[in-house]
Amino acid sequence: MRKAGAQVNYEPPDTPIVTDITFQGDLVFSEENLRLRVRSVANRELLGWTGIRWWLGLYRLGEKVGKRLGRALMAAGEPPAFLDSSLVAADADRLRLYYQQEGYRNASVVGSVVQGNSPKHVSIVFHVQPGAPTFIRRVNFEGLDALDPQVARRLADASILRHQRGRMTSSLSFRAQRERYSESRLLAERRRLLAALLDRGYAAVTRDSIRAIVFPVHTDSFDVRFRIRTGRRYRFGDLEYVVTGPETRDSVRRDTVRVDSPSVSDRPFFVTSTLFSERKLSHNLLHRSMAFQPGDWYNQSLLNATKRRLESSGVFAFTDVQPLFADTTGPEAPTLPHQIELRTRQRHQIRLETFVLQRTGLLGKTDADLGMGFGITYRNNNLFGEGEALQLRGTTSVAADSDFKLFRSTQGEVEASLNFPYLIAPFGGLGKLSDFYDLKSRISLSLIAARRDELRLILRGRGSARVRLEFQHAPTVTSVLDVLDITVSNPDTLEGFTNNFLRGILGAISDPVQQARILEDYTKPQINNAFRYTLVSSNVNPLRRERGHYFEALFEIGGNLPALMDRLVFSPDTVEGSLPGLPFFGGSNQTRLIYRQYLRFIGDFRQYRRLNRNLGVAWKAVVGVAHPIGRSEVVPFDKRFFSGGSFSVRGWGLGELGPGASSLTTEDATAEANLFGGDIKLEFSVELRRVLFRNVFAADWIVTPFVDAGNVWFGPRNPGIVVQSARESNGRFRASDFVTELGVGTGVGVRWAWEYFIARLDFAYKVHDPQTGEFFPDPLRRPRLHFGIGHTF
Repeated sequence: MRKAGAQVNYEPPDTPIVTDITFQGDLVFSEENLRLRVRSVANRELLGWTGIRWWLGLYRLGEKVGKRLGRALMAAGEPPAFLDSSLVAADADRLRLYYQQEGYRNASVVGSVVQGNSPKHVSIVFHVQPGAPTFIRRVNFEGLDALDPQVARRLADASILRHQRGRMTSSLSFRAQRERYSESRLLAERRRLLAALLDRGYAAVTRDSIRAIVFPVHTDSFDVRFRIRTGRRYRFGDLEYVVTGPETRDSVRRDTVRVDSPSVSDRPFFVTSTLFSERKLSHNLLHRSMAFQPGDWYNQSLLNATKRRLESSGVFAFTDVQPLFADTTGPEAPTLPHQIELRTRQRHQIRLETFVLQRTGLLGKTDADLGMGFGITYRNNNLFGEGEALQLRGTTSVAADSDFKLFRSTQGEVEASLNFPYLIAPFGGLGKLSDFYDLKSRISLSLIAARRDELRLILRGRGSARVRLEFQHAPTVTSVLDVLDITVSNPDTLEGFTNNFLRGILGAISDPVQQARILEDYTKPQINNAFRYTLVSSNVNPLRRERGHYFEALFEIGGNLPALMDRLVFSPDTVEGSLPGLPFFGGSNQTRLIYRQYLRFIGDFRQYRRLNRNLGVAWKAVVGVAHPIGRSEVVPFDKRFFSGGSFSVRGWGLGELGPGASSLTTEDATAEANLFGGDIKLEFSVELRRVLFRNVFAADWIVTPFVDAGNVWFGPRNPGIVVQSARESNGRFRASDFVTELGVGTGVGVRWAWEYFIARLDFAYKVHDPQTGEFFPDPLRRPRLHFGIGHTF
């Protein structure tokens, strides 16, 4: 007797297993596209090796083992893909219908079953004969008489169907240019027309209001006529907010604001807000979120923008916008009132969290430390009543360094931030410069204390204060303005710093000026301020990074506030290049805070293209320039550029590349890394990402061949490295030599991509070492290993 709930795999007698599905003929469309339209499946083969069906074997082994281990094996494998002849015939019909909908009216698709090497194994082959395509000859728009003639003409001329712009006739028609008939294209054109009409006041228009009628003209062409029923044009009417709060005590607050519309003179409009069990929320937040005014012409995009602003405030857990009855009385255009229903979140939230991390940017370089940590966060979702969110967060973490030595790095951080769903004073007027998609402000304070055993350093404290404004121009384009960014840091040394770390480094550098600069970078307290503008355009999924683009341009000027205080406050008669120390972060009034003035620019370009279902290509190019200004000869240590490491040129370790072709080596010692950094950075990387296995242990397995190239150089004001002969490189950038000084690396990586997490392992080799001029200097048995979280870029 079989137990209830046991999994049964019934195999019909003499039914073969499908081992492959292929498409033959003049396909026109990609195989990936066609596979999405068939229901038949085949058992996968390991790496395409004929007969090795690993996942089917796991499943059948699980059937024999039984119990928990058997269920685990069956979950990791895949059941037999038995042949279903009726399903194959239905797939052929679906493919034929798809071709006909895409303009191939005489398409023929025949599905056949081909015997494999064994009577138990078959392949399904779909033979496709698409025939000649049918094209759209002329497109005509009817029913736009209610619109202004110029508006109607622009609306029709903006059609997504290919045609010569500006050749619209007086009857709102145009001749299409090699536009293959496609039902999906016609549906997209209907959606465009629908959205355009809804944004022009025609609130009653629906999908059924727009019909595309097709007229056969010749055997290879159609005429398409869009018949449009716009209905009446509406204005926004009264607006009512109904807000429900989380408080247990019953309370009701109401507010009504009269709005006089310049477009409708015979009646006032009202914005009413009723708040139940919500004593903190201010009515101003509701009014400020309105992207329209009652009495304006109805515009669905503005209605959606209002909903989006309410949701982005973080105050509301639920938002719903509903139209009410339409007032059609009077000679004026009818008005359409709306009700917006809202539910606020709990004001006070406490969250405990554990996390994995990949630490970056503590001491200027992009660190490769991997570790884990613990954190606690308190959040007040509506501090002052207008959507302000106060967040207090404390974290502590331990990590392994790039050589996988455990617990070589510890760090604690405390951060307080106040987020505003609007521009704070005195910057509120900037929001009127343009019709922004969204506006936000953020004030944050943070303190970091860290210990880095591999550097024999301890960061007693790094305190930062920042005021940030965010201007979202569109869903994918954002400007970020850091109007104030002040950082004070106080590094210190651990026992053994001189013997274990510094002696080997300074022994490889004969220049006493550079030796003093390294001591200053790593051991002296510093202060910096920055004014920064960043433009970001991105339409890529930040985790998967399969298609789309990412672009970031950053311009920064720093060090001017300490320089101004030095010149005007602390020592008006002289410029000392430092400020008095602070009695915290382990400092004192006698400790001087070093500052340096500088300019900095970074351009980061990334492109992701999916070639087919299992193959994609990604590339990035990074340009960075930092230049000291004022009396400074070098930029601050944490504003310089470094090259080499798991996110950079992977043939080298963290920060080992550069500057230029210089070598920090003497007869007695060799520096493992470029401790100076650079003022100029150029990098380029390209990856080919191929999915080998899908859903193996719940992850996609991706193999990634890659090529990296890049380096950093000193700028024109940097003294550089003292060299003994003209043949040696002093690390400065020269346009005539920089190509030969690029470090080039290559290798292959493996990615394990789960739904919300990606792990990465890269095996990299040097192809060209600029320090020695050698090609492939390292043996193949000794690759550089990099383990990380997420894609490299």
